[in-house]
Amino acid sequence: MIMTHATTPDEVIARIADWQGKDVRWEPLGGGHQNYSHIVTVNGGPGQPGGGKYVLRVPGLGTDAFIDRQRERRNHGAAAAVGVTPPLLYVLEPEGCTVVPFIEGETMHPTTLAGHEERLAKVIDLVKTYHQKATFTNAIHVFDMIRHYMGMAHQVGAFLPADIADLLAIDDEIEQAMERDKPRPVACHNDLLSENFILDRDGKMWLIDWEYSGMADPYFDLGDFCVEHPLTRAEEQFIITRYCGQMRPDRLSRMLLYKIVADLWWSIWAFIQQRVSQIDFDFYGYGMSRLERLRSNLNDPDYRRWIATV
Repeated sequence: MIMTHATTPDEVIARIADWQGKDVRWEPLGGGHQNYSHIVTVNGGPGQPGGGKYVLRVPGLGTDAFIDRQRERRNHGAAAAVGVTPPLLYVLEPEGCTVVPFIEGETMHPTTLAGHEERLAKVIDLVKTYHQKATFTNAIHVFDMIRHYMGMAHQVGAFLPADIADLLAIDDEIEQAMERDKPRPVACHNDLLSENFILDRDGKMWLIDWEYSGMADPYFDLGDFCVEHPLTRAEEQFIITRYCGQMRPDRLSRMLLYKIVADLWWSIWAFIQQRVSQIDFDFYGYGMSRLERLRSNLNDPDYRRWIATV
C-alpha cells in the first residue's frame, strides 16, 4: 500500500481498541529525522485509574526506501527481551505506526554524555548487553550499505561532493584493513545518536529507535557512537577499555576508523534524504557537517597507524 499522506495521531488512536471510550490526548514530541513522534496520555497518565503515558511513532513518507519496518520490529523485540529498550505495545499496519511506554527521564545530548564518565559507562554497558545477549535476523554490511546508498544517490539525482571519488577510495582502503582480525558479527543498533539514549529517573539507560539495526561489526556501533559525541581521545580509550575489559590498541584503531566510515554513510544518506524526504529538516546542512568532520578525522596524524594496526 502506497501512503499519500502522513497518518495523523487521531487516525491511529481511533484504531487502538484498548483506548476506545477513554480520555486520550496527544502532543508532538519532536526530534527524529525519519518519523513523527507524539506523547499520548490516556486517562490522565500513570497513577490514574486505567491511565498511561506512551510514545506514538508515525513513519515519515518515503522512509520505507531506507527501512524495513517488519525487520525493525523483530529486532526491537529482541532488544526489548534483553531489557535495553521498552517493549512494543501496539503496531498498526500498513503504516507501521508503533506505540511504546513513555520513559520518564532525560533524553541525552552530545554534551550530557561527553565529559561524563559515569554516563559513558552506562552507555557502553548497555551496548555490550545487546551485543552479547540479543540476536537479530538480518545482517548489515556497512561497506555494502555505502555502495547501495551511492546507487540510490545517483538514481534520485542527489547532491554529491566534488571529492566523493577520493572519499570512496579511502573507504575502500579502510574496508581492506578491516578484513584483518574481524570480530564476529553481533546485534548492532547502528544509529547511536545521543537522542536515542534516555536516562530514566532510577538511573537506568535506555536505547530507542532500531530502524537501522542488524548483525554487524560491534566496533562500527562503537565508532558510530563516538563520532556523534565530542569525546576526547582519553574518553575513546575509556570506551574500549570498558567494552573489552582492557585497553586494546587494535580495537581502538578499528573503532576510530569506523568513525570515518559512519560519517561517510550518514552524509550520503542525508543527501538522498534531501531529495526524497518530506520531513522538515536541513538534510543538506546535516550531510555537509558530517563531511567536514570526516575530513578532519582523515587528517588525524594517527590515521596511518590506525590502518596499520587495526
